[in-house]
Formats: sequence, structure tokens, C-alpha cells
Amino acid sequence: MSDDIISISVPPFPDFIEGNYRMMKKGQNHINRRNLGYFDLIAVKKGKLFLSEDDSQYVVKENELFILLPDRHHFSWRPCQEDTEFYWLHFYTTAQWRQSRRASRFISNLPIPELHYHQCSYTLHLPKHALIKEPAMLFGLFHNLLDSTTSGKEYIWKTEELFLRFLKFIESLGMYKDRSTVLAEQIYMYLENNLGQPVSNQLLSEVFHLHSNYLAKVMKAAYGKTPMEVLMEMRMEYAKQYLLRSEYGIGTIAKMVGFNSEIYFSNCFKKRMGISPQNYRKKYEEHI
Repeated sequence: MSDDIISISVPPFPDFIEGNYRMMKKGQNHINRRNLGYFDLIAVKKGKLFLSEDDSQYVVKENELFILLPDRHHFSWRPCQEDTEFYWLHFYTTAQWRQSRRASRFISNLPIPELHYHQCSYTLHLPKHALIKEPAMLFGLFHNLLDSTTSGKEYIWKTEELFLRFLKFIESLGMYKDRSTVLAEQIYMYLENNLGQPVSNQLLSEVFHLHSNYLAKVMKAAYGKTPMEVLMEMRMEYAKQYLLRSEYGIGTIAKMVGFNSEIYFSNCFKKRMGISPQNYRKKYEEHI
């Protein structure tokens, strides 16, 4: 397994281009192509892929991740020896990047003034080839990201948010996480996936087979809030995005983020934001 690190200067952040889930039969080969222009990130869910990048050969096994570079020749050095299933994702950057045995540090080429509040220069470090320690989490993130692209143009902000979270997860693959942190992340993903559904502490206890007090403890340790507090915060954040980026009615938005009552939704929104959903939308419209 390669120990190389792909270092990418930020900002600008990499952009998600496209992705999918693919099943290859025994005897099939990966696509032969040169200078794709995008990074090609592959996560194998079942089987093995035998990939070449220029003169280097790799075997990417079940529950492993691999990133092909945008300026190389990619092809199979051996056909699949068994039925193989994997997710793939293309992403693009105009920033500096480098693959090497050691992590590189970049200063962004973008002119970032220091007089005012400003974006920090950062270097994203992604493993070239890594074991996926929490495959359910990674494949869940993959599925959510791809699924978000089918929901309409007003969901583009959600796709971008999910992609950045995906990159953060990939960057942390080499970091140790204790069981409580992994559990907290799984609860967070469950809440986001079920944003529009009725969710209670009792339901979470049944889903994760653990007492609700323990679930609250691990969430507070990881996120500083209980599951229900995190859920309410999520619902309000998504509601704000729908109010600003869609033409859905208030009642429709209320249902989309998990409220059966428009009145209760409006009261919760006003309590947190200090302004009603209608006036929040109106205030934004007056400034564009």
C-alpha cells in the first residue's frame, strides 16, 4: 500500500465534479485513459481493483481508498479476478498540489489581505492509498453526496457542504478515533439523513441499541450538544437555506425539515433567529 500523501493548497477549495457507484464483473478492466484533468477518488466496497498509474501498479482491496492523479496515465494492469463494486468520484482544483512521501505545506496563491477578517491559508492532506477504518461512514457519505445531486439545482449548496465534509473525513483517515467519537459521527449522520422524519431520544436508543443518556453523553463530548439540540440546529440551518435559495412555501419547508406544524416551526425559528421565517426571507429579498 502506498504511503504517499497528496497535498492540496486551500483556498480555493477543490470542486466536486461527478461520481457514481459501479459494479464490474470478473474479467472486466478499469477504463484506460490519460490526462483526465480531474482527481479520481475510488473506494472499493467489494472485490479488488488492479490499477496502474504510469509505471506504478497498485492493488486496491475491499474497504480501501485510492486517489488517481489528474495528469497521469490510468489503466488496469490486470482484469478483475472477481465481481467488484466501488464508488468513484472526480474532483478538480486550480490550486497548487503535490504528491510525495511527506506532507507538503503550501501558502495559497490567492491574494488574501490581512487587514480585515480573512480566509486562512491551509493545506489539505489526502492519503494516496488508505484503509477505510469506518467503511459504513465513508460509504454513507458517498451515498449522501451522490444522492444530493438528484434533488434539483437549489440543492447545490447541500452537495458542496457534503463534499467538503467528505474531504474532511478522507483527510482524517489516518487519525485515531475512539469508539465514542465514531458513534457520535454515526448519530450525526443518522440525524441528517432523517431530518424530515420524526426523531426522538427513544428512537435513537432503539436504532443504536444504547441508552439515550449515553448517546447524549457522546454527542456532547463530540459536538457540545445533545442529539435533540443538534437535530434542532440542523433543522434551522436547512430551513434558512430553503428560505433563501428556494421558492417553497413556509409550510412545505416546515415539513421538509421535520415539523408537522407550520406554527410550531415558525415559533422555533423565531425563538432561535429573532425573526419569523416570512420576515427572514423578506429581509434577504430586500438585499438582493
